[in-house]
Amino acid sequence: MKPAPIPPRDAPKPSGLSYPLPARTVQALMAHKDKLPQNPGLLFERFAPDISISADVKKEALMQITKAAQRADQKLLEALNQRWEEVAKAIHAQPFSLKTEWRLISGLGRKGPLEVGFTFNRYGFPVLPGSSLKGIARAWSFYQLAKALNASDLGKLDDLLSIDEDGKFLKEFQQSFSSCGQELLNQATQFRTVFGTTAKAGGAVFLDAFPTRLPQLDVDIMNPHYTDYYQGKDFPTNWQSPVPVYFLTVAANTEFRFAVGWRGEQNESLRLLGESWLIQGLTELGAGSKTSAGYGYFIHQISPPSTQTASSSKVESVSSQAADGGDIYTSMGKVKYENGKPFIVDVQDPTIIVRVDWASLRMNALPAKTSVKYNYRINPDGSRKIISMEKTLGA
Repeated sequence: MKPAPIPPRDAPKPSGLSYPLPARTVQALMAHKDKLPQNPGLLFERFAPDISISADVKKEALMQITKAAQRADQKLLEALNQRWEEVAKAIHAQPFSLKTEWRLISGLGRKGPLEVGFTFNRYGFPVLPGSSLKGIARAWSFYQLAKALNASDLGKLDDLLSIDEDGKFLKEFQQSFSSCGQELLNQATQFRTVFGTTAKAGGAVFLDAFPTRLPQLDVDIMNPHYTDYYQGKDFPTNWQSPVPVYFLTVAANTEFRFAVGWRGEQNESLRLLGESWLIQGLTELGAGSKTSAGYGYFIHQISPPSTQTASSSKVESVSSQAADGGDIYTSMGKVKYENGKPFIVDVQDPTIIVRVDWASLRMNALPAKTSVKYNYRINPDGSRKIISMEKTLGA
């Protein structure tokens, strides 16, 4: 991108928003504002107007950033995704995509000149940092383990799982959960291997997530009614005037690409386990700010219809080994045994019955009628290939 020519010192000053920047910098900004491409992140971080003038200035500035997002450099995003794919390949990851169910806010709490934060990468595209994604996956798996162990003190459990020495961890875990059984001990050990401890990095590597194409940004609003109360000046009385707070979001139905790799000697089953935890965290816990209000949740792509139907005489026989590439889907099901062999009966479509190999999944056999959530890929023949599974919260 060629820089806009610097206008002469006697050039007329721009009208409209007031920018607390050197005059020639503002003039150069105005000279480029209608040209392509744009970098909304640069505008957000470095070319913010003076918002002290009025409450509407922030809204107008954010609206300009949403317009700039539509003028971002598509070729630059494509090049960024190509480099990202090379990194994913180097760490033996299998990229997958998820779409935002509604709006997404990334980095709202970050400090910035507009008093509201947003996480752009240096090229001006929204990004979900890999460190945040690792935290989401860890939180999901931690809560599932805590529920299975019936642990009442989550802080104590977290400290226990973070113990550096394996021998010390094993001893204290068995003392704290003496009746948990080998399966839950294995789950705790897998948790430590995937995410690491305070002294040792985990095996799973979570890459930053980027949009697959130029994303749409929307301006949203918070409207706190009791400003004086929140500032400790008064009680929450009805005569206080609302003060609107505008902020940026990623629009609904935006597709992001994710990848979970593995460092060191490859362990595909544990890599897939970390990948599964990330998918469930994104769909069940959400990402970014205001998830309690419905922001930040992801949905799976709708799986294509299976070319096979199953009955008691004909079922899909699949392996739990991961296929190379392809999208990952999630569904709900129940365990069923037929002639001593385990299957999963899909809840949404009971005609789909998928064979289970507990050993390949590294799971102990679950009782019949157990409700599960399972992740799978689609085989070339349309059948399902389970890559991971776990009991649902209500199981």
